[in-house]
Amino acid sequence: MNSTGQDNDGDANSIKELPAKLRSTLQIPSQSHYFQRRPASDTPNGSAVQTPTGNDTSTPSPINSNIYINSGSGTHTVEASPSIVLDTTVTRPNSMSKKKRTPTTLDIPGLTKSKSSPNGLISRNDHGSKLVIIMVGVPATGKSFITKKLSRYLNYSMYHCKVFNVGNTRRKYTKEHSLGEQDSNFFDPNDSASIKLRDQWALDTLDELLDYLLNGNGSVAIFDATNTTKERRRTVYERIHKRNDQLKILFLESICTDKQMVDKNIQLKLCGPDYKGKDPDEYLNDFKQRLENYDTVYEPMDDSEGYPYIKMINVGTKLISHRIKGFLASLTMYYLLNFNLSERQIWITRSGECQDNVDGKIGGDTSLTDRGKKYAKALSKFIGKERSKFEERLDQKCETTTSSEERSFFIWTSMLKRSIETSQYFDENEYPTKQMKMLDEINGGDIDGLTFEQFKQMYPQEYDDRQHDKLLYRYPGSGGESYMDVSNRLRSVITEMERLEDDILLITHHVVARILLGYFMNLRLEVVTDLDIPLHTVYCLEPKPQGITWSLYEYDEINDTFNKVPKSELNISRVKEIGLVHNERHYSLVPTAPSHSTSSRSSEGI
Repeated sequence: MNSTGQDNDGDANSIKELPAKLRSTLQIPSQSHYFQRRPASDTPNGSAVQTPTGNDTSTPSPINSNIYINSGSGTHTVEASPSIVLDTTVTRPNSMSKKKRTPTTLDIPGLTKSKSSPNGLISRNDHGSKLVIIMVGVPATGKSFITKKLSRYLNYSMYHCKVFNVGNTRRKYTKEHSLGEQDSNFFDPNDSASIKLRDQWALDTLDELLDYLLNGNGSVAIFDATNTTKERRRTVYERIHKRNDQLKILFLESICTDKQMVDKNIQLKLCGPDYKGKDPDEYLNDFKQRLENYDTVYEPMDDSEGYPYIKMINVGTKLISHRIKGFLASLTMYYLLNFNLSERQIWITRSGECQDNVDGKIGGDTSLTDRGKKYAKALSKFIGKERSKFEERLDQKCETTTSSEERSFFIWTSMLKRSIETSQYFDENEYPTKQMKMLDEINGGDIDGLTFEQFKQMYPQEYDDRQHDKLLYRYPGSGGESYMDVSNRLRSVITEMERLEDDILLITHHVVARILLGYFMNLRLEVVTDLDIPLHTVYCLEPKPQGITWSLYEYDEINDTFNKVPKSELNISRVKEIGLVHNERHYSLVPTAPSHSTSSRSSEGI
């Protein structure tokens, strides 16, 4: 045993623990050390770390050719794999009989371009890059919450995604065929008639999902059902491969062991479509009986099924992954790692007025005007008061918690002067502040510093191109960006915002504020480009299991205070949300400041 705790003596007992077939292929030297070094010809030169024999046995790191992993017996030893003797004689089949591998590549909207995907979107015919996510788990374990958040993130990333819910198919069929009410007895695992119906609904829903991916523009589709048995999962898997064996498949199992969390989910279920308008107390026992019916047949996923899967325990408290491959599956895993259910507030505002705002110039990096400084001072006082109110509200709920940690409140700004100066009146001891390049305003390239009238006169074709497609239009010149470019650099910021359990204020700019609001309200990016966000207003967002609630506050410069704008005075647009559940209509009410706020508007980032 060396100093790292690794067993290096290589005695016969080590060999006996290996499977017989593998053991028979091992070459065991007379020194009783079965780990074989690479031959000299396969060893890179130049390592500063030598083995006790003086021979360099380092292997290059896949990350950096200047970094080596020593495979000797020193203090920082990483043992090499056993040398295995295999029959290297391979009979290659005739090349004409080979099945051609379908090429799949990395597509990132706005950042990649190819003949089949000139804008970076996954091509309709590129089935090998598309992903089916199959949910697994009994009711009231947070599956619907997970699918909605995941769909929102994927759609924001421009990977068109929809959720296909078997429960909706069941309710639609029930209504059309007048089947009557379906209580817990309908989900009895011993009722063969209901099992046949439920299996058919599942397959009908799956066919709709596959049509969306194979014949439509979908990149990701989520199959939202219980899929609690191995037999059902095998049926679903085979059905997908029968239609198209190129599609990637990922099972996502939601497990909830937290009783308090399950009770909350049950209360939400009692407000859902199966129990809407009915007495919750009366139907509580019925739903609990439904859960028991599912529990009797539930078979958690395991490696023996051979499928790629993610187990999500207590909505993100713990994640287990198995055989995750592909860009979209990896992106899904990364996003799920940053889930939390904490109650918190997210505040978003543009920086205070600067000289370029007054002059109507695009971009720029000038300091705040006197009006901007006045707004910055008022903002620090206002946030302090609202922070105290929110913490008092949480204390009144008397939520059971074992944590005695005090909540934090973070300030994030861009690296532009006007944004940094807007945060200057916050006490950094109370409000830890961080500057982020990702929160900078859209880069105008050669257009930066011009007014829009000058832009139109000097670059008429560029101006027309931008008017035609604001989303994909990229400003000309060095560093020029499009909305898609800004959206891509904000992805890491959004992931961190999802991870945080504390409150946060983002002091940013017009385009960035538009995109962030569009993400949380689940809006199409095409709609986001026209959101109206005046200067000296601040949005408050509160993430909840059923969605996002918001408030809009407007700075009253005369009285040096902030007023919550009544919804009756807001300019509210009713915008259809993207993705979410197939055949369901969801709308976001998008608020902007009332018409008397026009004096605070600017052309920045329009």
